[in-house]
Amino acid sequence: MPIPTIKIEYTPSWDSWAEIAEAVWVTALEGGCNYWLDNIHTGGNNLKQGQDIIGDFPITVHYGDEGWGDGESETISALAFSVVVDGINALPAELKMQIGNPSTCDIDAEQADMIIQFGLFGEQVYG
Repeated sequence: MPIPTIKIEYTPSWDSWAEIAEAVWVTALEGGCNYWLDNIHTGGNNLKQGQDIIGDFPITVHYGDEGWGDGESETISALAFSVVVDGINALPAELKMQIGNPSTCDIDAEQADMIIQFGLFGEQVYG
């Protein structure tokens, strides 16, 4: 007999989404992604303010320079909030449950990195 599955659907409030998106981007920018992410152009929008992020503004991510500083980065364009939503939805169920639970919603650097990579590339490319 196969092991039964528990399916969970969670719809955070906009305030919760703002907190989640801010935690993901701040953690990613302050350590989670700096081993592959070279630069982000935000058009003057703030990637460290959740209420701004849920406005889903366009970003251009420069990556893959590998620290050489020779300008050989590749670029990918996306929407800031969509990256977070798509990235979280691509995570394993255990991590989704952890992020969706207010008492365990601490997003560490590794998780933020996974969310950003899944949201941008559809898979974990680095790490």
